[in-house]
Amino acid sequence: MEMSSTKNRLLVVATAGGKPNAEPLLEIAKILNTRGYSIEFATLEGQEKWADKYPFISKVHILGPGVAPAVQRASYARMMDWKAPRLFNDCQPLFDAKMFLESSWPSVYSSLSVLMQDRDARPDFILADYLVDAVIDMHAEYRVPIAMHWPQMPTGMLPASYVPGIPGLQVDVLSSENATLWQRLQNELVKIHILPWVIKYYWWRRKMRARAGVTRSLPSGPKPSHLVLVNTFFAVDTPKDLPSNVAPIGPIMQDEYPHLTEPCLSFIEKHKKIIYVAFGTHILLQDKLFRQIMDGLLVVLQNRVADGVIWSIGGTHRKHLANGCDRNMLFVNFAPQRAVLAHPHTRAFISHAGRASTNEAVFHGVPVVSVAIYFDQLQNAMRLHDAGVGIPLDKHDFNADDLANAVTQVVKDSSGDFRHNCLRLKAIARIASRRKHSGADLIEEVLADHEGRHVDSVCKRPMHLQTADVRMPVWKAKNWDLYAIAIVASGLFALSTRVLVNWFY
Repeated sequence: MEMSSTKNRLLVVATAGGKPNAEPLLEIAKILNTRGYSIEFATLEGQEKWADKYPFISKVHILGPGVAPAVQRASYARMMDWKAPRLFNDCQPLFDAKMFLESSWPSVYSSLSVLMQDRDARPDFILADYLVDAVIDMHAEYRVPIAMHWPQMPTGMLPASYVPGIPGLQVDVLSSENATLWQRLQNELVKIHILPWVIKYYWWRRKMRARAGVTRSLPSGPKPSHLVLVNTFFAVDTPKDLPSNVAPIGPIMQDEYPHLTEPCLSFIEKHKKIIYVAFGTHILLQDKLFRQIMDGLLVVLQNRVADGVIWSIGGTHRKHLANGCDRNMLFVNFAPQRAVLAHPHTRAFISHAGRASTNEAVFHGVPVVSVAIYFDQLQNAMRLHDAGVGIPLDKHDFNADDLANAVTQVVKDSSGDFRHNCLRLKAIARIASRRKHSGADLIEEVLADHEGRHVDSVCKRPMHLQTADVRMPVWKAKNWDLYAIAIVASGLFALSTRVLVNWFY
């Protein structure tokens, strides 16, 4: 792209979901900074430190107050009740979590509006996390070009006939290829099952937006009207046809990562078969679940399937670790996860299957025993299983022996399938990780298109990557009128043929 005399200003916006949601955006921004872009970062109060590792950020904008730690802990604790949206399951925790993560919309919308109204501060492009709906509002109100980052293919969008149910919320199966009739039917019936919660959620969102004077609804079609960058690749995610403005560019990985330090360094050098355990920063394991994992790991050590465990664990469960812990188990507040996974002594990863952990596991070729808790973790666990590199355990329905058996299966790997599939995905992931540069290319491409089709604040053409069907009535996009003409013509032909036959005979 031919740069103008002044730097293009890119605004990166991340508000909810924690630092792992912000890092992929900042990695793309880092590439664009090397191409001459000025990078600014916007987030909630108290989250400014997410930008500390990125010195190229020229300015940080505070979009509103951060969530109080006690409120955040309580909300994530409630998310532990999350269940897959099966028939007869209570889906309220799913929508409670969604409403909690979107509750900052009023302050974010107001702050971004002020920023957009300032001609000297207005960004030329906004790159945002998928949870920041206010950015889509800025796109609609101020015609600023945007790109939304998703950790998986957008939930509830991009349907395909061979993907049963609600995309991103599938139950048990990711595609219809090997699904039973009942599995396919159950996924379709879930659409009806969750309808009461969906109506309640949309009513809540509508009232929240109305209080801010916004009566316009957010787009809800099957395809996005803006650029979507997805932090995945088609050896883990289910391949499907995509519109031109949706691009899988993952796994988005940092070029460098922290090295092993003490006490992890000494421990991992002394133990030849390490099981690494980590459940992210927000997950608050219930005591029963924590104990099942602990007991399962002790069985693994006693059976000499592994000779060491490194568990990155916060202070919540320290009360359980005071007595009776095996000397071959190391508990740390923080572990340099990628360095642990990259070490040849690490044989398996027990994880919640968050997107960052999923990407890091496949990038470093480590099999995963997943205990998914909420959000896309349930589908990530299925993805790892379908890719042949993981065994999922249901958090509501596993015991210590189940965990020990799963770890034993991936470590001993009697058939060699886990090893071969880990090597296969590792190779693909390392090639696919280069696509973060393609993500930066697409942002430049969309910006060039935007600047070229807006003349004197008038939009002369639609977005070049948007497929035409998004701008057409459904009957025309699906050729229903042509089918109707064909049916009528066929009927007239049949009728005329019969009349002629009767006439002559």
